[in-house]
Amino acid sequence: MSIWKPYRLGPGRVSATLLVLWLCAPVLAQAQLDARGVGTLEAALLMRQLDGEKRVLMIGAHPDDEDTSLLATLARGHGARTAYLSLSRGEGGQNLIGSELGEGLGLLRTGELVSARSVDGGQQFFTRAFDFGFSKSADETFQHWPEEELVRDVTWVIRTFRPQVILSIFTGTPRDGHGQHQAAGIAARRAFEVAGDPSWFPDQLELGVEPWTVSKLYQLNRFGSGTSTVSVSTGELDPVLGRSYYQIAMDSRSQHRSQDMGSAQSPGPRSSGGTLVNARPPRDPGRDDGFFDGVDTTLVGIAGAANAREGAALLTSVEAYREAVAVAAELLHPAYPDRSIGSLQDALVELVTTLELARTAPDGPGRTELIRVLEARRETTTAALLAAARVLVDVRVERERLVPGEEVSAEVIVWNGGSGVVTVEDVGLDLPDGWSASEDASDRSALGPGELGQWRLIVRVPETAEISQPYFLEEPREGGLYTWPRDPEVMGRPGNPSLVVGRAALAVSSGPSVAVRKAASYVGVDQADGEYRVPIFVLPPVSVSVEPAASAWPTSESDARAVAVQVSALAQAGIDGEVNLIAPTGWQVTPSSYPVTLTGDGDEMSYEFDVRADPGVEPGNATFRAVVRSGGVEHEHGVELIDYPHVEPVPFLQEARFEVSHFAVAVRPGLRVGYISGPGDSGARALADLGIDVEVLGPEEVRSGDLDRFDTIVLGIRVYETREDLRSSNERLLDYARRGGTVITQYNQYQYPAGGFAPLPVEIARPHDRVTNPEAEVTFLDPDHPVLSAPNDLSSEDFEGWVQERGLYFLNRWDEGYTALLEMADPGEAPKQGSLLVTRVGDGAYVYTGLALFRQFPAGVPGAFRLLANLVSLRGSDLAPIL
Repeated sequence: MSIWKPYRLGPGRVSATLLVLWLCAPVLAQAQLDARGVGTLEAALLMRQLDGEKRVLMIGAHPDDEDTSLLATLARGHGARTAYLSLSRGEGGQNLIGSELGEGLGLLRTGELVSARSVDGGQQFFTRAFDFGFSKSADETFQHWPEEELVRDVTWVIRTFRPQVILSIFTGTPRDGHGQHQAAGIAARRAFEVAGDPSWFPDQLELGVEPWTVSKLYQLNRFGSGTSTVSVSTGELDPVLGRSYYQIAMDSRSQHRSQDMGSAQSPGPRSSGGTLVNARPPRDPGRDDGFFDGVDTTLVGIAGAANAREGAALLTSVEAYREAVAVAAELLHPAYPDRSIGSLQDALVELVTTLELARTAPDGPGRTELIRVLEARRETTTAALLAAARVLVDVRVERERLVPGEEVSAEVIVWNGGSGVVTVEDVGLDLPDGWSASEDASDRSALGPGELGQWRLIVRVPETAEISQPYFLEEPREGGLYTWPRDPEVMGRPGNPSLVVGRAALAVSSGPSVAVRKAASYVGVDQADGEYRVPIFVLPPVSVSVEPAASAWPTSESDARAVAVQVSALAQAGIDGEVNLIAPTGWQVTPSSYPVTLTGDGDEMSYEFDVRADPGVEPGNATFRAVVRSGGVEHEHGVELIDYPHVEPVPFLQEARFEVSHFAVAVRPGLRVGYISGPGDSGARALADLGIDVEVLGPEEVRSGDLDRFDTIVLGIRVYETREDLRSSNERLLDYARRGGTVITQYNQYQYPAGGFAPLPVEIARPHDRVTNPEAEVTFLDPDHPVLSAPNDLSSEDFEGWVQERGLYFLNRWDEGYTALLEMADPGEAPKQGSLLVTRVGDGAYVYTGLALFRQFPAGVPGAFRLLANLVSLRGSDLAPIL
């Protein structure tokens, strides 16, 4: 990771009473909607945090496990510092809005969690856990996430955030269902016990944290885990925000768009709560009167606990601070926010005095905690001052993409929107090690009411600048855990620090000097959507990618296939060189290379190579490398931007590879297949790889097109959830089957049986039947059935090498007109036969399968393709009619 250094520019000096404010968090930036504003509303919300020091950490397993209504109420309404710790980033789930799976999906869901916290007011943390998919026990989960390592990471977050209260979403028992949920409950309880003990994970103490003893542990009742002993009203209408905390929470929850979590912001009474599990000192849960009951959260109490020699002076200064804050809160008025400025400045002066006393005091119990609390309080008080004074600081860079060796213009803006005079004493940038900046504009230092100050600087990015990549992806995973750099600034955080951070030392109306820090952004304008703001990245000068990135390749295929290598120039100067697609042994690529000349940033070109298998090449996997050589340097990574309107973009670097799975497979000759795509669906690509004539059907074709031109129509995953055209035209699809067509329906959720979309009644259990062990034994119930025997004679070998799971949303009950073909089960469970069912419909055939084919196709699992070939080759005449 880079080492940060200050780069000081501009006239003047910083006064001795400099008050440092962090307006940017040293983590993945917040969503666009969280651009910190100024004015009465912002000042009022910040002042709520000045009443004591309350910190709450909620712990769950995944994005979307959190109780957002409780987070919003505690943060926005009660002024508590809240955080949600999600063990994983949700990599093992499905994606409703795009094609990302695995690590790419984890990046998207990380952004969704950060966006959610920007709405409900919390912070976000993670462990190293990579979501490997659904599991059915804690023991199974701990095979992927070693329990001690999970407890280590939760302990790190506790020691970093230092909560007085932990709210566990899960109980740590089988009643939690998902094994990862159980693991979260277990880890929360164990970390509660050990975080305050220096003998546990002592290496963490070398990184600047200290043991932290949590006062209380609660079990929340969000998933029906019991009767609450503490209940919090979340449906109260906030007079400042104009919405209830529950409504704010549903806005937060709706950020989980990849998980179809859009929620109504319903008015009216609501509540959340939990039960006291453990407390220090022990408390009777029946007499517990709130999450912080019995916990001294006052600044006076924290100062008293420091037990310093200067205790009397500390307490006097703290009381003076509290009185000044109370006066500021009383004076704050929607039309006249400036009235509270003087009192907030008085509060800051007292706070600086208190900090100086605490820092010069000898070490003693609670001293470190007092200093940290006072530093955080200084940050919040200063933010409230600037909000009330209507002073806005912004930092902008002219390009969102930076390349090593380039220069870019940056601008620090100070806008005095208030009625006083703002004196700008210093302006500068904080840059990574090796970067530099030079001043290029005005030295204006006094801004009258309504005036705008702008300082332009030239930033030089060194040739050695690190390419932007999320810190947890810099090194390969170790089993089911990401590898973290030993850097306390990023460990457990959503993402990387901001590359360019601007700062301005300023004083409001002759008050004490404050230093504002703000992460730099690129601000652009979209002609349809208006202004947008994105973070700054350092990217390689060239992006190289292959289309397709993976392919199934029948051993019977002798013709060449076209493979495209996409080359994009990201540097301002463009690029000259050559591009190669390098073949493994047994394969041929023509031509051997192409010359590449791209003139500038944004230029791109696609180069088509013909790929052919040598005669007699053995079945197996083959990897082709795409490489651009320029100036003696090889470039072989592509940059994918994970970018959606509700999250900030993040770069995802991947090697430019073409992966081939080469195996024997047969298909009924002359097939024409229509495909109705679901979210993130690669089924049409899989069919094309098998040499099948496939057409993706849009809404008009589904509603009114000629379906009879197809032998088979395949429905992608979750189509009845996402395709209204299919729901409204389902009877057309069944009529097509009755006339002799074949319909293949891949897994769908509860909308499928509830809507009566199948030709005969079916049911899916709640929770749905699934087999999570990808190596679970598969029994053929009718080995001679056409689906299992023609044109490919399937065997147990076709179920080897499957990834993540066998399947999900199996049918639980079905009409006797269906034939179940497979039986499988996870260890210790009853066999399940609902993964693959077939029935005849008039003259045609209908199939439902919950097998996770959508996960096997990208992984190139031969058996999944061979089964797909059999399914689309099925004809109604192959089946006995239903009597």
